Amino acid sequence: MRLVFADHEPHLKPNPRRDHMSGVPELAYSTLDRHGGRVLAPGQVVRTAGSSAPVGTIYRYDRLLVDESVILDDEARRRLEGAVRPSGMSLESRSASALVTGQGPYRVPVVSSHGDQAGVDAWSLLQRLKTDTSDESLPSELLDKVRLEHLMICSKGTGPGMGTGEPPHPGPHQLSLGRIPVDMVAPMPERKKLDRRLRVAVLDTGVPPGHPAFDVSDRTEGKDTFVVVDHAFQTRLGQHNDSPAPPLDDPWDGPVHEPTLIGEVASHFGHGTFITGLLRQMSPDVQVYSLRVVHNDGLSYEHEIIGALHHVADQIEAARAGDAEAFPVDVVVLALGYVDEDADDQPGGWMGSAVERLTKLGIPVVAAAGNQSSDRPFYPAAFAAHGQPENAAPIVSVGALNPNLEVAMFSNEGPWVSCYATGAGLVSTYPCEAEGSREPERRSKSTMRNRFRESYDFDDFSSGFAVWSGTSFAAPVAAAYLLNAMAESGVEEVQDAVKAAERAHAALSRLKSR
Repeated sequence: MRLVFADHEPHLKPNPRRDHMSGVPELAYSTLDRHGGRVLAPGQVVRTAGSSAPVGTIYRYDRLLVDESVILDDEARRRLEGAVRPSGMSLESRSASALVTGQGPYRVPVVSSHGDQAGVDAWSLLQRLKTDTSDESLPSELLDKVRLEHLMICSKGTGPGMGTGEPPHPGPHQLSLGRIPVDMVAPMPERKKLDRRLRVAVLDTGVPPGHPAFDVSDRTEGKDTFVVVDHAFQTRLGQHNDSPAPPLDDPWDGPVHEPTLIGEVASHFGHGTFITGLLRQMSPDVQVYSLRVVHNDGLSYEHEIIGALHHVADQIEAARAGDAEAFPVDVVVLALGYVDEDADDQPGGWMGSAVERLTKLGIPVVAAAGNQSSDRPFYPAAFAAHGQPENAAPIVSVGALNPNLEVAMFSNEGPWVSCYATGAGLVSTYPCEAEGSREPERRSKSTMRNRFRESYDFDDFSSGFAVWSGTSFAAPVAAAYLLNAMAESGVEEVQDAVKAAERAHAALSRLKSR
């Protein structure tokens, strides 16, 4: 079995020797700029006097997340705006937006009061608010409701060497663990006709239609396709777009190429398709509910992930209340995450509440542990190490194994990781339309009509399959094992949260015993 459980229950163990920038993904300046991102480097930022040093993270410098109770309370909102004003920055509270109401935060733009947008920084603003001793200072209970918005990144391998020091273009005797096109001659497993299927929500880059391995339909069509998308959700998400990056207003993965003149296939294009193909291979009888919340460069916004998790929970609650049009799921897969600036490794907030809401409904959450070769907790996977409410479903954090079942060098590893599944050198589906500018090194005419002789083309994925690596892909492998174990108890919809959680825990126990 390509699944190995840790020999202990997930827990947090502070590491005082850990570098403050450990676990922070390395991103190009162009990628950060595209999303209004900034790296929090502890030695280069303002920090509250007397407090412990923060640790590195990536955040949106011109946005804050503010609890709904503050935005909707006129007095609290005016008080917050008044406390911000002396900093030279201001909050555009009237432009605040929320994907959900009553459950999560509002995203509020931060702007310069004097037209000097270069001086805007959400982290610095928070530190000023915490050290303010004037009559306009805010009470701690209000300050606790104002936080950074983290940029979250998908946990996939970054290239041929996967952090091992290998050159970007491997020679003939080097094994590339990055994304490369391959062909697959084994047929996809047969999919049985069932009256009801277990469903798994995948929050990722989306899935384009047209791949021969699986069919796709919208949830309003009521079809028994392997992938179901949600145009209504995507429309709402697109309406809340507030970054230079293209809005995620449709469910299809794209665009294919990076926004440059080079024409390379975007770093995370096909990420959701690859995950979906792993589930199709290992759990052919399930149904995938695909929500596109990740851009083709692998980045997503904390606010939107929180909103998507609550959307999934809303569907479950509506279905249990008798709404025939609701679309409930049985498992949630998250192949993305962030590291928190809290040096005590005890974040929670809105992301933790959204995950907990699902587990209280009896829905297990399976999350990738990250690819930074670090022991630093990567959230939301590391919520597996936080105490769970009684009768809640499990959170499963998943690291990556090599094909020989040793832990992959790129994988995060720590006491907060629940298990490890194969995540290196996996073969799965990839969008057939992906073709980039990296042409074969050599090409000549062939004696066959309409054919060439050529060296390997590393940027032509017209075969529809690829080899890729990352904890992003270990997570759906682990989820497939869990879904299959849950199916052993039957696939009928469980209306009771406690019974749903018991089913998930029983399935996990069976997997551990094997």
